[in-house]
Amino acid sequence: GLEPSSATSRRATLRAPTLAAPRAAAAMAAVGGCSSPSDKLAVVPSGAAEPEEEQEHWTEAEWEAWNRRERAKQRAEMPVGSSPSTDSIVSHVSYKVFHKGLLMSHEPGRLFFSEIPMNVDPRIGEMLQPIFSHINRDDHSERAAFMHITRALLKRCGWEGSDDCSGWLRMYITHFPCISCVAVTCQFVRFFPAVRLELDFDNMWKTRFEPADKLGADRFHGQGGLAGRRKRIEDGFFEW
Repeated sequence: GLEPSSATSRRATLRAPTLAAPRAAAAMAAVGGCSSPSDKLAVVPSGAAEPEEEQEHWTEAEWEAWNRRERAKQRAEMPVGSSPSTDSIVSHVSYKVFHKGLLMSHEPGRLFFSEIPMNVDPRIGEMLQPIFSHINRDDHSERAAFMHITRALLKRCGWEGSDDCSGWLRMYITHFPCISCVAVTCQFVRFFPAVRLELDFDNMWKTRFEPADKLGADRFHGQGGLAGRRKRIEDGFFEW
């Protein structure tokens, strides 16, 4: 090894802030070798006196290149979908229900949105009671779906015939249900115990970053999902 004094004399002094390697590399590639307008490296030759202050000389073209990169990064970080709200959450329902072994009602598929169904018997509202938690939750799409289904089934089997109903009901929700909708789901199962309920849901805090088309969504998950998306942005890849 070299003596400390010898090593010092052979080393150029770099004066610049330290950035994380991936971001620094991406930024330097974008603006001609510099990670940001304030991060130009001043190389002080061996034996020369260090300047009192750094002198930064950025041209307008370099500033524009840096600004373009920052704008592209901000666009890449924006979600493509909406954040979860009562109005943006949708429930898809399909079911086939029998009464005493005979087919009674069949729904191949229907979407339900945030609303309180019209002309519903008040007794159905008492059967599927929401829970007040910070806000009213009586108009969530899950409750709207269960109220509609309960009304349709009871019209056919009667108020005392729900225990004789069997079959299946599948529900997909675009966002995980709140505590009120979980309670409404349990109340529906109470009144229709022989109807098998298959429930699935997503997380809009994550899915709102996915492309809307199937090909793009498959590619999104194939490249690591949300974690892979963050990694690509950190590496400077802002476009698909």
